[in-house]
Amino acid sequence: MVDRYRTVLKKFYITESQNQALDYLISYTELRNFSSYARKMLFKKKPIVVTFDETAFESLIFSLRRIENNLNQLVRIAEQSQDSQAMRAMGYSVQMIGKYEKVLLKHHKQKRKRLLSKVD
Repeated sequence: MVDRYRTVLKKFYITESQNQALDYLISYTELRNFSSYARKMLFKKKPIVVTFDETAFESLIFSLRRIENNLNQLVRIAEQSQDSQAMRAMGYSVQMIGKYEKVLLKHHKQKRKRLLSKVD
């Protein structure tokens, strides 16, 4: 039997853009108002939860840093052998890996921010 009397009121604030998105979602369903929509979405048998698994990205960054460390060791070896061509090549490789890591981190941060703004 469904409880017809509700005694607890829940309130929260949202932005204007979130309100527009919510109005669109409500109009997309057969539900008449926010209260019905909220109850249906909040008390589903299988609720929808969005999570971000960043383990693969963290593993990539860890690997890049290990490669950069190995290249730095090769730079030191090249310096000791006084091989200027090898020193330049290894130094350039270290710079490339560093720039690549920065670009990846920047794009990852932007993408995560966009995804979270869509969820919020």
